[in-house]
Amino acid sequence: MIAVAAALTVGGVAAAQGGSGSGSQSGGSGQSASHRPPGPPPMMGPGGKNLTYAELHVLNKEGDSEVVRIDQGKVKSVGDDSITLTENDGSEVTVAVDGDTDILGKPGKETALADLEAGQQVSVTATEGEAATAIMVMPKKGELPDGFRGGPPPGGPPPMGGSSE
Repeated sequence: MIAVAAALTVGGVAAAQGGSGSGSQSGGSGQSASHRPPGPPPMMGPGGKNLTYAELHVLNKEGDSEVVRIDQGKVKSVGDDSITLTENDGSEVTVAVDGDTDILGKPGKETALADLEAGQQVSVTATEGEAATAIMVMPKKGELPDGFRGGPPPGGPPPMGGSSE
């Protein structure tokens, strides 16, 4: 569900960015989405300096509508059952956490709620009215793997179409 929420956020932001401005996407003077470099929009990058929060209205497994909220900012405090963030716009939000909340730190390193420190940039995902599903520590500049920096993967872009043999 976290991956779906993140993908929807990135896709929705990309679609919104692609639809704004003058000119059309097909033949107009606006920049086509196909000419943008690959990777997440700038607001979703390390530190996420422009994202305060996002709400996604989705259908759950049972087909019921629910709201998934992603809050982004710096850790203000961490308790046994909550985390308080100072969001990127300066507002504060407290989100419930429980034993099922996933804490995602650096790849290959297990991270616990107690490992989070004041001042760390994080992204918290929670379904409305429930404890956070995940808290992701945002990577600092230079900590992103090559595939997430926006650009062709190592070795160049994948071939287009079929084999040329």
